[in-house]
Amino acid sequence: MDTAAFIDEVICRINLPADVGTPKELTERDISFTYGYGRTSFKKISFSGVRLLYGKLRFKKPFPVKIENSEPFVEMYFSLTGCRRMVFTQNAARCNVASGHHNLFYIPDTEFYIEPAINDEENITLQIQFTEAYFSRFTQINHPLLVSFIENISKKQFSILSGFDLKITPQMYAVLDDIVHCEKEGIIKQLFIETSVLKLLQLQFEQFEMVFGGLNHPKIKDYDIEKLRRAKLLLDSNISTAWSLAELSRQTGLNDFKLKKGFKEVYGDTVFGYLHTQRMETAQKLLLDNSRSISEISEYCGYAYVQSFITAFKKKYGVTPEKFRK
Repeated sequence: MDTAAFIDEVICRINLPADVGTPKELTERDISFTYGYGRTSFKKISFSGVRLLYGKLRFKKPFPVKIENSEPFVEMYFSLTGCRRMVFTQNAARCNVASGHHNLFYIPDTEFYIEPAINDEENITLQIQFTEAYFSRFTQINHPLLVSFIENISKKQFSILSGFDLKITPQMYAVLDDIVHCEKEGIIKQLFIETSVLKLLQLQFEQFEMVFGGLNHPKIKDYDIEKLRRAKLLLDSNISTAWSLAELSRQTGLNDFKLKKGFKEVYGDTVFGYLHTQRMETAQKLLLDNSRSISEISEYCGYAYVQSFITAFKKKYGVTPEKFRK
């Protein structure tokens, strides 16, 4: 079967429930299908103006799946495991949301495509979709963070709230887990799910505001802000690297002084304080996974000596990596 035929065969159609003006009770549905190139399953929860999709995709080949939607929507996208690529027809936009990250999209396209980025790796996501009318209740038109996003909605143009994805925080993970494993029923479940969804939206806005609020600082020039974003992205993507200020300065084009001062001003921590936090948080996740030895985790997190890693971890969390794992 060629790619084109596959695209036409596997189609997910999005029909959001009616807006808040037409009350609709919560409905649930499990959807799954298997085909020659993999399998897909969704748990769908819908109520007035909102739809949640807890999806699991596993493909043996990175073939695209065609998605059709009846109307534009805003989507909170949380990538829990694996990664998928999204290709939008408008402006030929392409997006990848890495495992453990999230973002907020406005999708006006009547059709677009998704495909797992890595063959045979399970991609698990929670997507929370709003009609425009529902989402408009929670947006302040004059908020600097949302001006461009809201403007694109009014123009029916594809939009992403953040130019780079942010990490799902422990607090977000807790709310996501509550949603996925909620065992309540009826109106109680609907109220619980909607409250949890709004909590996630609040946490998203707070995190975006914390990260990007400083980017409007009048003392930092726009082109320096882009370089500071680049520095943060380099640290996030390469925590194993033994970074020096000189190397980071060379790769971003910022001198040492601007890098140190600007990074602290924008992100609320020093360059190496931020890198240390990212390494420790990554170490926690790897320790819980149990698939790597402490020595391997130490090396992955950028430590030349295991004892240095153990000392740093204990200072941060009050227990050794071994005790934390147990």
